[in-house]
Parts: sequence; structure tokens; C-alpha cells
Amino acid sequence: METILHRNPVIVVGGGLSGLAAAVRLSASGLPVLLLEQRPTLGGRASSFTDATTGDIVDNGQHLLIAGYDRTLAFAGTIGSRHHLKIQPRPVLTFHHPRRGFVEFKLHRLPSPMHLVWGILTSSLFTPAERLHVLRAGAAIRRRHHSRNTETASGEGQTIAQWLDAYGQPESVREAFWIPLAVSIMNERIESAPAATFLHALQTAFLRHWHDAALVFPDAGLSQIFAEPAEQAIISHGGVVRCNADVRELQLHQGSITGVRLRDGTDLRCQNLILAVPHGRAAELFPSGVPRPEGLAADLPLTVSPIVSMHLWFPKTFMDREMVGLIGRTVHWVFRKRTHVSLVISAAHGVVDRSQEDLVDVAVRELREVFGEGVGPPRHALVIREKRATVSFTPLTERLRPGTETGIKNLYLAGDWTDTGLPATIEGAIRSGEAAAEKVLRNA
Repeated sequence: METILHRNPVIVVGGGLSGLAAAVRLSASGLPVLLLEQRPTLGGRASSFTDATTGDIVDNGQHLLIAGYDRTLAFAGTIGSRHHLKIQPRPVLTFHHPRRGFVEFKLHRLPSPMHLVWGILTSSLFTPAERLHVLRAGAAIRRRHHSRNTETASGEGQTIAQWLDAYGQPESVREAFWIPLAVSIMNERIESAPAATFLHALQTAFLRHWHDAALVFPDAGLSQIFAEPAEQAIISHGGVVRCNADVRELQLHQGSITGVRLRDGTDLRCQNLILAVPHGRAAELFPSGVPRPEGLAADLPLTVSPIVSMHLWFPKTFMDREMVGLIGRTVHWVFRKRTHVSLVISAAHGVVDRSQEDLVDVAVRELREVFGEGVGPPRHALVIREKRATVSFTPLTERLRPGTETGIKNLYLAGDWTDTGLPATIEGAIRSGEAAAEKVLRNA
């Protein structure tokens, strides 16, 4: 480590996906990199661990990945784990509707936007009248895709609910389609989540190529796919990774970052610094008296939104699909794993503080409603509550998401909460880390 410190490294604070993406890019370019992570392990919210009871690898939280996440797939290719990501040959979303049972939304191999139009017209998810409403909203999203001149179509300044009102989307269509997509993508209720970001995410999935909406299913734990191979890539290029390295303060001199101070009093010097930590933590690291970037202002009215993930082991398998979205229920998505099922409740404001027993009871009851009475009691259950899973942006605060640059010439920001144009996703985190690395490389 002494060698790299004598070479004035780039310090990356934070070992989540944004920090890992930045450090991989920089180290591959030949710059000396020192990555500092507060926790004992890397990966942040996209990590996995061994369940003590079963010995199985489980993810800290289930993430919905699509083939349109270009940078995510490219990053996995760079670090040598692309083979762990299996893409649907054809985009299919399977839902369970309380009245219609299992229904599919399937995209066809046609040029855009006909693949989407045909998917809407043929899906059993909608009645004939509902299809017309969805087509109307889809046309508005396509207009937004080609031009931002129409303010209503762009969704700027609107919540998702307001945008749906503007395009006459009835409650039945919201319940069956828009709300499941919006809550899972935005991790927030449609009454407060910004429409513009949601619509941009839909454009990424549905309006570039039919293949982009295909789901991506990992066949290994998230740490095996991202954190562990990224760490090896950094080290193989001469970088240094330190966990349990608790940065307490940024150090500045004459308007430039000179280094960081750790909790144990150690001072580490650097030439450039990328701050790739959650929003609240980033704001805390600025010394008193040093102006923060606008997006890190102490009085910025930001809240957070929770996610509850459940892993349930059953004596018998009852799922014949990789994933099912549950419409009109507490649980939003169910994923079939090799040894168990994983369930997700996004924007879990009303349930995050409920006991494990209550949450498992709700999950099992809803699984029986969907898959039948053959779903027995689980032999083991694990509930993970991420109370601060994502920053909750509104149409007002969305405009204040900070960019990569901070106003301090050698300090850069990365994270899924920065101005990536996307919701808080793996793709947004990786894009932000790579964007920060590119800024360092240009100024190195």
C-alpha cells in the first residue's frame, strides 16, 4: 500500500457498484487507485452472503435487470462475470391478476415501436378498451423519446400519478400495469415519484429495440457477479482495496481535495477523489465551513424509501416460471431461485416495521392465492429490511440531483442518487461511477 500512496492515487470512497465501476475503469487505465469501503465487504446494496441456516448464497436484495442496461452488461464483461447473467430470448413479463389469473405481457421481434404496439394489442393483461388507453400513453412516451418540446408528454414537473391523469389512464390499467412497473422501477408511490425519470426508464426498456426489455436472471450471488470480480480486476491492475476503512472527513487546501482522514486518525493523501457513497453520508464528510454542492445541501428536503426482501425455503417447488409480478397485493414480485423463492416489497413504507412472522404470514397467504393451496409453510425464512434503500425523489427534488462535478476541481460524485437520468438502479450506479472516472481521466 505504501507504494501506491507515494504515487498520489485517486481515492474512491465507497465500495458499492458506483465506486467499484469507477475504480475498475481508472485502474484499467493505469492510474493508481485506492478504494476505501467502510463496511467489511464490498457491493453495497448489490451484494450477497451465506445464509447461516441453509448454507445457501442469498442476495441482500433482489434487483430487476434488463438487457437494455448496456453499461451493466458491459461492466460484467469487463470484470469477467458476464456468463452469470442469463437473458430471456424474448421479453416476457408474467403477472398474476386477482381476477384474470396468470397473464403475460410479451414483446414481439418487430422494429420499434411496432414490437410494443403488438405486445399491447395481444396481451391478456388488458381488456380491449384498456388496450386503447395503454396505446395512448405509449404514444406519448414515444413522442417524448423523439422530442422534449411537449412538456406534458415529457412528464417534467409531474408525479407519475399526475402524468397518468393527463393521459386518461383508468384505475384498472394503473393497478394491472402502471403501478407494478412504477413501484418496482422507482421504489416509490406514484403519487410522489417523478414522472420524467420513470418515463426515461421506460424508454430505455421499451423504445430502443425489442430485445432491451428482456429480463436478465443472475445464476450466482450478486457478490460473485459484481463485487468479487471487480475487486480482483482492480487489484490485478495494481490498485488497492481496503474494507473496514471508515472515512470521517475530506481534507481540503486552497480549494482542492488533498486527502481523507479515517476514523482511526490516519490521513491518506490523493490527487483526485471520487465520493461514491449514499447521499446522506456524502454530505456528512464535508468539513464544517466548506460549502457543499447544491445537491448535497444540508437543508435539501430529501427522504428515503424502504425495500423489504424475503427469502423463503419450501419443502416442495411450486413455481414453473422464473419470475411473477403480483398485482394488487402486498408482495410485488416473486423470483424462483435454485433452492428457494425470493420476494420483494418495494416502497415498503407501510410494512417495513412489521415483525418477521407477520411479513412471512402475508407472503405465504399471497403465494397460496397465486400458486394454490399446495404452498405449505416454509421450512426456513429470512427477512431483510433496507429501511434506507433509495433516496426518494419528487418532481421538485429530482431537479436538484447533483452532477458528477462538485465545484471543487478534483472532487467528483458517483452514486445512483446523482443525476444519471435513471432511477436508483444498478445501471444508474455503474453509469455514474464510470462518468466520474472519465472526468478524472480527462483532468489527470
